[in-house]
Amino acid sequence: MKIEMKLVLAFLVLLAIVIIQMKLLPYFAIGNIKPDLFLFFVCYLSLRNEEARGALIGFGLGLLEDSLSISPLGVKALSFSLVGSLLGFVRKGLFWSNPLAQCLLLFSAGILSGFVTLLALNFFLIPRPMGDSLFRLILPESIFTALWGLLFFFVFQRWKERKAR
Repeated sequence: MKIEMKLVLAFLVLLAIVIIQMKLLPYFAIGNIKPDLFLFFVCYLSLRNEEARGALIGFGLGLLEDSLSISPLGVKALSFSLVGSLLGFVRKGLFWSNPLAQCLLLFSAGILSGFVTLLALNFFLIPRPMGDSLFRLILPESIFTALWGLLFFFVFQRWKERKAR
């Protein structure tokens, strides 16, 4: 595939992520909790790349999510960079094609990302109670992202299988 087509495809995928995350997923939210499609793509792409590229993917998608939200710029970029780097580092030792492994991977990535975000906010800007944030936001969002991620992993797996034919 030519580089121009890859760039166009990457732009269209990013545009779809933004539209789905901002306009469609709020309809599926439970309270203020909705799945994090950006985190799903950080995990999905980082598992297919080495750690430096995973960190760059995490940074780029985190910065994009930061720019579209009211959170301070760079907080999600930091947490997603860490998640992307870590997944890029451990990707060869993981059997992540199993749906249970995918669910646990997304859940763990959500916990790590949420915890790093919370620590960064507490350290630099906005003090928030750790326990309250953990049980009312980070855990439910991680569970929701992991469950929705199973659907997205399934869709991408089927798409890859059709593409291989």
